[in-house]
Amino acid sequence: MTSTQKLRPDASPEVLDWISLVALFPLFLTKWSLAFLFSNQKSLHWRQNCALTFLRTQRSIFPTPLLRWLVRRVSTGSTIKDYCSKHKIAHQIVTLPASSTELHPALLPPAVLHILTLGNVEAKSRSGKAPTLLYFHGGGFVNPLRSPHMPFILACGHSVRAKQIIILEYSLAPEHPYPAQLIQCVASLSYLMCTSSGLGISAEDIILAGDSAGGTLVGSVLSHIQNPSPYAPMLQMKSGEEFQAAVMISPFVRLHKESMDSPMGSYKMNEKRDYLTRIQVDEFGEAWKGDEKEVWANLCGVEGADKVWQAVFQGKGGVRLVKKLFITVGTAEVFLDDCRFFGGESYANTQTVIAKQEKSKDWTEELGSWERIMVECEGEAHVQAVLDAALGYQDGVMTRAIMTWLKTL
Repeated sequence: MTSTQKLRPDASPEVLDWISLVALFPLFLTKWSLAFLFSNQKSLHWRQNCALTFLRTQRSIFPTPLLRWLVRRVSTGSTIKDYCSKHKIAHQIVTLPASSTELHPALLPPAVLHILTLGNVEAKSRSGKAPTLLYFHGGGFVNPLRSPHMPFILACGHSVRAKQIIILEYSLAPEHPYPAQLIQCVASLSYLMCTSSGLGISAEDIILAGDSAGGTLVGSVLSHIQNPSPYAPMLQMKSGEEFQAAVMISPFVRLHKESMDSPMGSYKMNEKRDYLTRIQVDEFGEAWKGDEKEVWANLCGVEGADKVWQAVFQGKGGVRLVKKLFITVGTAEVFLDDCRFFGGESYANTQTVIAKQEKSKDWTEELGSWERIMVECEGEAHVQAVLDAALGYQDGVMTRAIMTWLKTL
């Protein structure tokens, strides 16, 4: 066993790790080149294929602990500050008080909010108000926000004509496993909505959004408001008040092993098309330690979850938590089946739009027709829109779907 194989998240690589990295690099370049040339996803743009084969090859060649150390060298906060400084974006940091509860007595590090003021502060949404976009980043709960997230998040903010974007810097697993992130997400939302000690933003002016694990956290917060967990304080909503929208991009919605083990399921069918694999999902889950028996972690995999989501999205007598819901997933994702399950009639009850690669198929006209919609993006992989933004590619179907839908708000 090499030192890399037992590398802790907080440990630096040893000399042998660096030697291994250098020695494997020629093999990586060779395998990546061949994978790109002989890719079986010809419907995608060459830049998309380049990114996907890069990630798949990287994770097949280099040891996971070393890759994780490389990713975690730069914190979420540092990435945001550096990006905002480089691009001259107004940036304010708010550190929330550390918190603990009876069922989670360990004092968590304080959650940190990064408030980005957009240049188009006078812009208004179709409702006549400038919304606030609260964004939870992905990374399997163990990785910080990375620089490729930033152009994507900013594009979302501009598309919805937001006054400001607020990004939560939450604590990472395995040092801070579930429900740490849920507690910090609730605290951030409470701060936004509190009139006495926070920003006093109305729920109807807030758009909740997140990708991958961040999409899971959007669901975690909504399920906590509807069905309060014992881990965080209740978040009171005014009578009849509802969030303007919720956006869940390639969310991880079901922890049940049945969806992973089905021989015809998307974990099996897409294991060579997506860059995310069953092994990696298991590793993230082991670090995060989300409770499979709780709806705040296992969004649609527990008994009674259907009633929670029906109340969140459909309500009784018109009383619901979210005015509009947007879910998107690639048809080449391992999460495809689970997202379809969550979007089904028993849970989110979404209308499904199949987003085709061919531009002649004008599926974008359908996006503003329904209050709850799931877009399946033909041939695209996990959080494809974030990868595309990193490459400056704006014609991917997931990117077009998200930005087009946000402009309808």
